[in-house]
Amino acid sequence: MATMKTFYAAIVLLILLLSACAERGDNVYRTWVGPDRPNMAIVTLNLGDDVRDVTVRERTLARSDYGTILLVPGKYTLRERDDASIGITIRPVLVNTEQARASGELILGHTYVLHAGKSKESGERALWIVDARSGDVFIDTR
Repeated sequence: MATMKTFYAAIVLLILLLSACAERGDNVYRTWVGPDRPNMAIVTLNLGDDVRDVTVRERTLARSDYGTILLVPGKYTLRERDDASIGITIRPVLVNTEQARASGELILGHTYVLHAGKSKESGERALWIVDARSGDVFIDTR
């Protein structure tokens, strides 16, 4: 009898743990099909807590499901549910930070955080990208 109670308690605990993980949006979305790529060949974009559902290349990612987007070289427009958007480019070769900052390009091998909030000037919803390591604002549409 005690063994069955322990078994049921373990199942309830497992269900609670799984549902907690699902609510945080810990899943990773890859923008390519095929095998994994090395970190130096992708850009990691973590979604900040203030970001809502995001559309990447016609696919809407529910914030409750996803916390990270892995990007390969190319041009992207990220759109948030409230029509905030940000355009980014990832070149197939490494570029230095100053060039990237001036042209809106993200650097391969780096990790960034996408943030959302209201623009100080217009009051409209806006997106900006921060370098996860340095904390510097990298691309800002506020």
